[in-house]
Amino acid sequence: MTDPDSSWAMAAELAGLPELPQTQRGVHLLAERAGWLKRKRLVGKGWEYHLGVLPEAARTALTEQRPQTVALPAVPEPRAVLPERKDALEVTDLKAWQREIMDARLVILREVDRWAEDMPVSEAVQVVVALAADGTLPVAIQTAVRVALAKNSKGGETTLSASTINRWRAMAKRGMGALAPAPMDTGGTPAWVDPFLKFYRTPNRLTVAAALREMHAAGVDPKLIPSYSQARRYLERIGEVEAGKGRLSRLQLTARLPFIRRDTSKLQPMDVINGDGHMSYMLVMHPNTGRAFRPELTEVFDVATRMHLGWSINFSENTHAVMDALRMAVGFGGVPKIVHWDNGSGAKNKNLQDEVSGLKNRLGFEFYHQTPGNPQAGGIVERGHQQVLIPAARRFDSYVGRRDKDDGLLRIRTKAIKEGKIRLPTIPEVVAVIDQLREVYNNTPHSSLPWTICPATRKRRHETPNEAWKRHVDEGWKPVRVENALEEFRLEEIRNVVRGEIRFHTMIYANPVGLKGLHGKVRVRFDPRDGSKIWVWSLDKHDRFICEAARDGNKQPYLVDNVLEHGEQMRLRGQLARLDRKKLEKEGEARKTLEMQVAPLTLAQEAMADAMIEELVLNKSAVPVEAEIIPLNEAVMLAGDQARRPIFSGAMAEADWGQWALTHLGELDEEELDRLEAKLEDPRFRMLLGLDDEEGGDSVRRTKRRAGSP
Repeated sequence: MTDPDSSWAMAAELAGLPELPQTQRGVHLLAERAGWLKRKRLVGKGWEYHLGVLPEAARTALTEQRPQTVALPAVPEPRAVLPERKDALEVTDLKAWQREIMDARLVILREVDRWAEDMPVSEAVQVVVALAADGTLPVAIQTAVRVALAKNSKGGETTLSASTINRWRAMAKRGMGALAPAPMDTGGTPAWVDPFLKFYRTPNRLTVAAALREMHAAGVDPKLIPSYSQARRYLERIGEVEAGKGRLSRLQLTARLPFIRRDTSKLQPMDVINGDGHMSYMLVMHPNTGRAFRPELTEVFDVATRMHLGWSINFSENTHAVMDALRMAVGFGGVPKIVHWDNGSGAKNKNLQDEVSGLKNRLGFEFYHQTPGNPQAGGIVERGHQQVLIPAARRFDSYVGRRDKDDGLLRIRTKAIKEGKIRLPTIPEVVAVIDQLREVYNNTPHSSLPWTICPATRKRRHETPNEAWKRHVDEGWKPVRVENALEEFRLEEIRNVVRGEIRFHTMIYANPVGLKGLHGKVRVRFDPRDGSKIWVWSLDKHDRFICEAARDGNKQPYLVDNVLEHGEQMRLRGQLARLDRKKLEKEGEARKTLEMQVAPLTLAQEAMADAMIEELVLNKSAVPVEAEIIPLNEAVMLAGDQARRPIFSGAMAEADWGQWALTHLGELDEEELDRLEAKLEDPRFRMLLGLDDEEGGDSVRRTKRRAGSP
């Protein structure tokens, strides 16, 4: 006969055989994955594996190493009933159904021990078997008999026997866990699992029934399509996380996995600060356009004390929003050691992290970013959003909620704002509410802070952020202050100085004195809200302030004002002269045309013309200057020395009259002299005539004095 021990082998014998791992640990891991049949060694410690589970090449090689082995038995066929374990399991590793059977067998063994107090054990076993067969055992023990036999659908033991009880007694000596049956052999993963999961694990998140319908519609082999109950049981067995792969995002799966709680009890204030931006959950009135918009709110918290250090409000997530929040935090608590922020462009840029001109280099702290797609790493500031910013948004009628959950609310609020039913809050109103809630948060007990006794109620509670901050200060902690913090928080870039000029953001800045003699790279600090000037600092190790450069600081007018005014007057006179020449040319052409068309007057026409001339001479003062009359070169020259004066019309009639009146002052009456004097006080009228400031006016006044006018 074959030696029974030759059917088993230790991992040390199997390591290095063909198709097997090279190390003992590798053999153990392979056996666990493949579910090899194993047992405890009869002598010594460790496991032995049945040779029937080995690959053919490994068995052949082992046979050659052990020539005394006559034949290797095959793996024993599984029993119809659940197999008993030859080794004791840990009770904590048992499943519910295994524990139930183990407990039932213990109940029967205790009943046997009770009868054995008055008789031998063998007789006590026979008594319990007979009572179980008659059904006269106590109800609880009779029920335990049915559970302990572990009858399955394939048949097996149906009645309790003496041999079964004796076997249980022997197993109990190895430990209580030995009474538990071995795990059921599931026969591996069903063939339909992979095809089913291809349809079920999709972002569409199909239900089990919908996934099965899709499998039928796609023409999958019916043998590879499970029933609804089979699919549901399999998903329940693998668990929610495993079943959710492909259906849920990595963030959603991470929220269902174990996590690490980071201990902050050893930190001091400003050792680590946590900041993040957050789009407002409310609509606010834009300060420039008056329209509704959702501002970007940025907060900064201290990790050690959970103190709300500072915040900012801006039109979008940008560098200025982060800088403004950090400026407030540093102004309150001093310079931090580490700034923990997300991977957004507002914090991950050269203005903050450049090794030469970045804010972290100027103040002396480190920047760390959390893993992308892992918001739990910034849980402190995320909780702060829920306790400060979101409650602040709920105080206004323009609250719109979260975009992915309250799209309907956003549409309702937008429509109400257009109809005038809701008044948009202004930025000062929002700032006042957030400042108020920030103060409330800093004075509210925080569950992450140590326990303390409330001075008012004398009851035990957690510390508030203000109390935690004060405790550290009382223990000797001091903040690292920054002199002239506003200067350090200006944005900074490196630029070139060329001939006393710095080209910066499409503009030119200069300081003829401060930048004189400089040529090369410098550091430029600027304020995004004020583009009128920049501050120039050296790039060397001395880090010295050079000067303040103004926009267009070296720009001067090409000509002085009085030269420009004189040139403008000369250009206007030239334009008027060209217009006069063109007018004379046109009038000459018209005169030639009229002369060619002149016909002799009749006696009646000559008499009418003489009457009109006589009327004009007698009533010349009644003719208004603005009346429509003939131009100068077509004027009707009246008979007599006192009546030889032109009558003007057209677009330049006023200028023509002024030029003629200045050369014929003696022919003007008192009313016309007053009118001319008033006209000459208008600089535009003098410009039309080509006169200086007082030219013409003195002549008029002298003429009036000679005429006896005041």
